[in-house]
Amino acid sequence: MDEFDKRILNVLKNNSDIPLKDIGKSVGIYSASAISRRINEMRGSGIIKKNIALIDYEKLGYDFMTIVFIKTKYKKDYAHNVGERLKRLDNVVAIYFILGDIDFIMITINKNREEYVRTMESLTAMEEIERSDSRVIAYTIKDIDFNSINIK
Repeated sequence: MDEFDKRILNVLKNNSDIPLKDIGKSVGIYSASAISRRINEMRGSGIIKKNIALIDYEKLGYDFMTIVFIKTKYKKDYAHNVGERLKRLDNVVAIYFILGDIDFIMITINKNREEYVRTMESLTAMEEIERSDSRVIAYTIKDIDFNSINIK
């Protein structure tokens, strides 16, 4: 990865729909095919995972967001095994395995409290779960946003 690749990533993280020629102008490479080749190499190496649409879920009625702190029972490979089960729960948008008193942080986005309760019933039915502690998000001040990271 060279300086041009880093510049390309800084452009793409703000708008992955930008035309190749415009990316080239902003990074100093004027060949669309060279930009395309570099982007494909970064996809192939896993640096670029995928291009996605950022959806405003609140506008679709998914405005009951929660952060759930999960403590598990320790067993062999528990982090991987429990993580795999958690990610299959409905309306779970993120799961983080963390170090400390809590084992996982899980973020859910639901249409209403009833939908959230169904997710929590599935969670508490897992024998590996020792306890959970949930927080309802009142409103979003800043959502996950990678634009503030300047790739160097």
